[in-house]
Amino acid sequence: MQVAGAAFLPHNRPMLEIPYILSDISTGFSKTYGVSYFDNETICTRGGACIIKMFNLQGSLMESIPIPSGNSPQDIAFKQNGDLLYIDRRDRSVNIVRNAKIQTLIRPPGPRQPHNMCSTSADELLVMMDSKNGEETELVHYSPESTEIESLTKDDRGRPLFSSGMYTRLLTENRNLDICVADHAAGAVIVVSAAGELRFRYTGRPGDYGEPFQPFDVTTDSQSKILTTDHKNNCIHILDQDGYFLRYIDNCACDLHDPRGLCVDCADNLLVAERDFKKVKRIKYYDEILN
Repeated sequence: MQVAGAAFLPHNRPMLEIPYILSDISTGFSKTYGVSYFDNETICTRGGACIIKMFNLQGSLMESIPIPSGNSPQDIAFKQNGDLLYIDRRDRSVNIVRNAKIQTLIRPPGPRQPHNMCSTSADELLVMMDSKNGEETELVHYSPESTEIESLTKDDRGRPLFSSGMYTRLLTENRNLDICVADHAAGAVIVVSAAGELRFRYTGRPGDYGEPFQPFDVTTDSQSKILTTDHKNNCIHILDQDGYFLRYIDNCACDLHDPRGLCVDCADNLLVAERDFKKVKRIKYYDEILN
């Protein structure tokens, strides 16, 4: 199923007519690429440096975690218990920060090179990997004990699910257990079911903006909406769980500049990392009505 833009559809919790910025956090990185959220007091960021920085919602630096290898972290995520995970792509490892100590959690055998990940509601781990020659991309599923369960590479017609080569692909798990992948090189958000079946590809809305759609990151909220950064067009696309376009959060509403990483907090506020502005913006896009 190939999904481009569609008409606005009904949804459970009303969105604000005009989203607005609640606050922003200056990260101090030369470039800010990613953000992850755990609870009301913990925002984790990564940038162009061999360090991870953790802030509270007021923007105060809580902790800086140096990467022992001297490499910049490729991705960051939290486990269900609050332990921090990060990928060291050059070291080919997934690592865990626990009690101020860093341990290698996964080092895949063979030439596979992890580059992005997410922790699931079942405390399992999904990791995107490239083969060393860049000819194949895998979505690898690990148990809570870090045992490999399965690997997804192709759809039910035997075609590759994801683009090949060393490109950006970030992923998240939706509340309905779908797996959502932002495939930058393919210019698509790709969604597969928990059983590994392709549900749809969202390829943007041609003509709305000047630059081609190239999603950099993807996240989901409590309403199973899918949000993805369109960094070249300085906006965020919001989709329903079936891939139909609902609306944009754009430069006019929230003064977005080169949005890269994103996630949502426990109140469904959006956290967006702006690469060159070295900030994380916290954006309100739902009203106060609860289901």
